[in-house]
Amino acid sequence: MIVLCLVNTYDKLKLHEIHLRTIARAAPLCYAYDFHLALMDFDFWEDEEEMVEQVAEYTTIGEHGKYAIELLKLGRIHLIDKIPAHFGEIVATTSKPDEKKVLRFEEMRALVRTRSVTFLIGLGRRGLPKEVLRRAKYHFDVTEKGISLETCTAMGAIATAVWLAKR
Repeated sequence: MIVLCLVNTYDKLKLHEIHLRTIARAAPLCYAYDFHLALMDFDFWEDEEEMVEQVAEYTTIGEHGKYAIELLKLGRIHLIDKIPAHFGEIVATTSKPDEKKVLRFEEMRALVRTRSVTFLIGLGRRGLPKEVLRRAKYHFDVTEKGISLETCTAMGAIATAVWLAKR
């Protein structure tokens, strides 16, 4: 199982348009590449059904939320407060990886081919919180050049890199 996990670094109690837009963009990626989509610290929704309904009502992206609906039907969309054990190895995505935790592409390839892996992606201007970076076993810079990418650009690059690595 491969999980793309968006970590909300905005207000955890107030829904913003950026939440809806980013989820609407993440859902088709996850559906296309057979990934799960997890949303961590999105505390303004009671459950996945409520979230998917709001995303589908809000957006024209992904055929009006069609892919979020499909992920929900497949049981591949999750609202979480912490990473469950069955989500496997935790990989923080960052343009500034800790040298002791760096996960290079070839190592990532071996990992995603043999284990469940969750890729944490920060949703917010500051990226992933320091505590999340500290707790992650691995750090993955998809550019391998220290280049910071906007969240949706990073999601696409990470999803494509992981999908190619699994092939």
